[in-house]
Amino acid sequence: MVLSDFLPDTQPRLADLTSCEDWLARAALAGMPHACSALLTLLEEIEAHPPRHSAYLQILERLRYPVMHAAAEQAKGFAGKPLPLNHSEAAAFVQANGLWAAMLRAYGRLLSAALKGKHPELEPSLARLFQRVLACAGEAIGTCVLARREFGADYWRLVHQAYTAAEARAIRGETVADLSVESSPMAAYAEVLMLQLAQPHRLSHRELDWTRKWARLWAHKAVLSREAPWQDGYAVDLAGASGPALAKAAADSATLRFLDLARVAPSISTRIQRLEEGAEPAALGLGSDCTRLAAQDLLKTLQRAWIDSVPARDFPRRARPSPMELVSGFAAIHHAIEGNPVAKSASPSSYSYGEAERFHTFQPSAERDTREQDLETWETLGESDDGFRLRRGTQGMRLAHRQLVALRPSGARQFIL
Repeated sequence: MVLSDFLPDTQPRLADLTSCEDWLARAALAGMPHACSALLTLLEEIEAHPPRHSAYLQILERLRYPVMHAAAEQAKGFAGKPLPLNHSEAAAFVQANGLWAAMLRAYGRLLSAALKGKHPELEPSLARLFQRVLACAGEAIGTCVLARREFGADYWRLVHQAYTAAEARAIRGETVADLSVESSPMAAYAEVLMLQLAQPHRLSHRELDWTRKWARLWAHKAVLSREAPWQDGYAVDLAGASGPALAKAAADSATLRFLDLARVAPSISTRIQRLEEGAEPAALGLGSDCTRLAAQDLLKTLQRAWIDSVPARDFPRRARPSPMELVSGFAAIHHAIEGNPVAKSASPSSYSYGEAERFHTFQPSAERDTREQDLETWETLGESDDGFRLRRGTQGMRLAHRQLVALRPSGARQFIL
């Protein structure tokens, strides 16, 4: 992440920590419905009219908790919603993502200034700046994951470059206080990798929230090394622009770093055992917002993703750029499987209680969406024994995570569920 240094403004938006405290007192963010918008506006104004470098860092540190809280509240407006997001849900995502992007730019500017060596007052905070850049990038990625959005290669390049720079300065493992947990530049980087390895697209939004919290809790136990802990393992290419992937140790892989989560394994297995014995999740540091069974199931999922050896695929993943028919809705799926076309009715239909509840969840308007009766054509991006990767290029029905759909690959006679 290369950002230019900056000159302090003669009239900064906030000059020091005292003026930041005054702004927070006046803003009263705790009872403010638009806290995310207010903080984003403030960060952009500070970016345009920055204070001295040391004061800038103090202000950002003071704003971290309010930003974290505001972003979490904002996420309630889009996390777990059917896709594509409607206008208000998409706007909520844009603001939450923009908030973390603004924090990332601010810390990134200070880090770039510190690395150039012209600001000795920032030198003692170098490890903290690396950790904050990686943590803010992780929060931005987490926001995209909650919204079921792809976050692209730019974020991967950014976190790889930041970690590489911290490693080159031998401060990757330097302990940094991060709100209520112990962290470091390496831990913040490992947290991003652990989230990706958890296959977040398979998790519900509540499971995603728990996974992010638990990854943050245990990330300081992760180790990145040039050598694979076994013959192969999950690794990242620091010169690349993608996440961790299964790789074999190679003598010439100077930019390859293997992720070793062996120290995380006891934290997971011990908690699984304690949950089976009847312990409550809150007593194990897992939070009070998950049930014992839900925590146990997710821990076993994460154990397979992070700790267990990767099973060989029964079939290789293969690209299949071909059309795929998709239909959703119980009635439409039934008719599609039976092979009977559904006549579109101009008059309203009667609904069962369950149908009415789903109807009001996915489409609050009074008119029934006739698209539910139509087959949709999606593009197949890839397929394997795990399933299909599909993309829709046109408008269609809103689909929820884990919603039942029927698919018919090109050339197939029958639908599959």
